Amino acid sequence: MAQLKQFKYFTALALASLLAGAANGETLIVDSFESGDMSATNEDGFDWGRNNRTSVVTAEGVVYSNGDKDIAIPSGRDWGPKDGNHSLRFRYPAGEPMAEQRFKLGKHYKDVWVTYWIRVPINFTQGSQNSKFLSLWPSTYDRAGTVTWQTRPNGSGGANLVFQDGGVTSGEADSTSFITVPDDRGRWMHVAAHIKASSGPTAKDGTIQFFRRWEGESSYTKIHEKLNADTWDDSSEMQGISQGYIMGWANDPYDQNTEWLLDEFALHTQSPIDNLAFSNKPNPPVLTLK
Repeated sequence: MAQLKQFKYFTALALASLLAGAANGETLIVDSFESGDMSATNEDGFDWGRNNRTSVVTAEGVVYSNGDKDIAIPSGRDWGPKDGNHSLRFRYPAGEPMAEQRFKLGKHYKDVWVTYWIRVPINFTQGSQNSKFLSLWPSTYDRAGTVTWQTRPNGSGGANLVFQDGGVTSGEADSTSFITVPDDRGRWMHVAAHIKASSGPTAKDGTIQFFRRWEGESSYTKIHEKLNADTWDDSSEMQGISQGYIMGWANDPYDQNTEWLLDEFALHTQSPIDNLAFSNKPNPPVLTLK
């Protein structure tokens, strides 16, 4: 039944990528939202959670948000997708702190890459506090094993990116320039987050990496890397990432209606970016699912 749903909801391009990945063990799922539906799954039971101020949109309007929709785009908005006709919109109304998309992978992966294209809002300004960007965890959120990325103000309206090894209750590390305003407003970036589980509860030999490539660039920049991470979930016997969320709580809400767009979400068990050069950094190792 899951495979029937998979064939029904994936576009031809996404399905081709999925089948190619299944052959070499690299790609678990690709969703470009071209079906206009978020019921897609794979044989392991990948599942998008409920839409929480998120929706599948075209350049003309909303087509899905916890069910089929037909809502015309309001005047003055720009919902042009990265590719194809659809993307996933994150809607932060002025003064409101939450827009979040959760997902479950269907099983635990001890070595996983999460990739997607995301567009900086055309009116982006980072508030005075932190905002969620991406979080991934094995069984229990905000414990050892959880890895969370957040944006922080850079003092000029833009944002630095930090990560936390152990969830939002752990200390922030490696504040790195991420979004500059006004130059990066409206730009698409491709991000790749990589997490490898620690080999034991006290080993601290896990991996946390984050890469970014702007549209039009030929190389990725390594934003974060920690090779001695404590990515062991001490609350469970099951290790490896099984779920996560994209975007989320903005501790200083935006002053204006602000919208992020996301396209071509994918999960991989090996590096999907090895064939491209890195800016100032060596290539990551080729990874295998364990």
